[in-house]
Amino acid sequence: MARSRYGVLLTKFWAIADTHLSFGKPRDMLRFGEKWMNHEARLADAWRRLIHADDVVLLPGDISWAQSISHVLPDLQWLTMLPGKKVLVRGNHDHWWDSGAKARHAAEPLGFHLLEGDALIIGGVVLCGAMGHLAPNDPYYRKDEKKDRYTRELLRLESAFKAAEALRQPNQPLIAMSHYPPLTSDGQRTGYTELISHYKPTYFLYGHLHHDKEWEIAVQGEFEGVHYALVAADYLAMTPRLIMEV
Repeated sequence: MARSRYGVLLTKFWAIADTHLSFGKPRDMLRFGEKWMNHEARLADAWRRLIHADDVVLLPGDISWAQSISHVLPDLQWLTMLPGKKVLVRGNHDHWWDSGAKARHAAEPLGFHLLEGDALIIGGVVLCGAMGHLAPNDPYYRKDEKKDRYTRELLRLESAFKAAEALRQPNQPLIAMSHYPPLTSDGQRTGYTELISHYKPTYFLYGHLHHDKEWEIAVQGEFEGVHYALVAADYLAMTPRLIMEV
């Protein structure tokens, strides 16, 4: 933990999404390209070099390929050996997280904080999040007759923001997260961007995007008074990104 020029201890907030761990049931990540070669070792090396025990690490989804709680435990245990207080949001590949209650029961005893439409405060910063989903105006959106995941996740994100507002004091930093990007794959606004622009978090973090063309279009930096950051692991070359110091 660093100190300010006034001697006050500062908490660093880092972020990295899409760690795609698979220690419980190994998966060949090279099928997704050379940028995934030895990605766990590279991630661990960068993590240990940059992050200290009192820092906070935000992981917005796709933590693991595991399909079940039993298979995700080796991945969670691997993460516990890395420094920092860890806050997780579900990703579309986190099938082990099919139930919020079961996921919390498995992960919270190991020291993880899970967000799914709710909020908490760590180190003086309000954190909130939900998974998100593709919006109906996204070119890749496919309607599911059984489940309207877009509306479900839109309501969860709104619930997260409302919970954050109940906790937040004037001028207190707020970091919000989703796994899916808040704009469409071709840069259109969605219901998520409307919520974000309304609640005005300090930062909005997301992952999910893994191709150069997607990275070129992805919203980054200041947009309607909110600072956006894409933190997918391959985009960051397996190096957690410093978001803020408080």
